[in-house]
Amino acid sequence: MNNSSLDRISGVFFTLLGALVFAGAWAMPRFEAQGAPIYQAPGFTPALLGIGLSICGLFLVFRPAGKAAEDFGFWSDVLGNSANRKRALAAFALTLGYGAVLFGNMPYVPATFLFMFAFVAVFEIWLKPEDATKKMPIWRVLTIAAVLGLIVSFGTHIIFQKLFLVQLP
Repeated sequence: MNNSSLDRISGVFFTLLGALVFAGAWAMPRFEAQGAPIYQAPGFTPALLGIGLSICGLFLVFRPAGKAAEDFGFWSDVLGNSANRKRALAAFALTLGYGAVLFGNMPYVPATFLFMFAFVAVFEIWLKPEDATKKMPIWRVLTIAAVLGLIVSFGTHIIFQKLFLVQLP
């Protein structure tokens, strides 16, 4: 099976997934009877994401096969390189730890701060590629990680609370 065939199969999957997400969002209550505008409906953002996912899936389905349809070089680089495997495994483990351990067991802001801080620290201190041009002192990396963690955790909390009217744990 070549890359073109894999793209088409993936495109069909993502098109159907996007349609299911949109259908689920449409089935959510819209609170029209209370006079709420459509953009405040709880299914508004998931519906937009479902539409976007379906459009991207259709691009994959109908994209013409290019010259590199037989080339698996990208995946060979990713799977064949030990450093890349470590980075992928670290990203998976950190994300799984956030979703399965932190999120729901502690308030959103500290959980998200810890996740962002750990993600930046791990990737900038321990898993930085050897060919990286600039090495920063550890104290600076940790400071940037802390500032980024604060901005992301409080920023997303405020956006979800004020704009989307979603109460986070």
